[in-house]
Amino acid sequence: MSKVIVKKLLLSFALIGFTTPALVLAEDIKIPVGAQASETYEVTRPETGATKAHVKSQFGNPIKENASKGNPPISNWEYAEFIVYFENNHVIHSVVKPKLHEGKEIILETIDDMSEDDLKPQ
Repeated sequence: MSKVIVKKLLLSFALIGFTTPALVLAEDIKIPVGAQASETYEVTRPETGATKAHVKSQFGNPIKENASKGNPPISNWEYAEFIVYFENNHVIHSVVKPKLHEGKEIILETIDDMSEDDLKPQ
């Protein structure tokens, strides 16, 4: 083999070696905006402005009550299918929790929970 062919082969293998880990670690999932939360409309949630007492009477006790933070005080209650956010004693928003799909695990982490090591490729 000529030296030119050997150099081209070595260059090809080097490029494959450097790009393969990035390809293995990356997964690009594209979901149209309209299909991202189709289950949102199937889950009954508290209406904006409802009181905490009304939410408890309509949906029962939450799985978890998270304490108020900030000023004005914002708290939230976690139910099986949704989370309700309160300002003082009134609902300001509610969101549907993401559903787990068969064989898939959804991991939600905030940057506060992550270290620099978590951000490095493995």
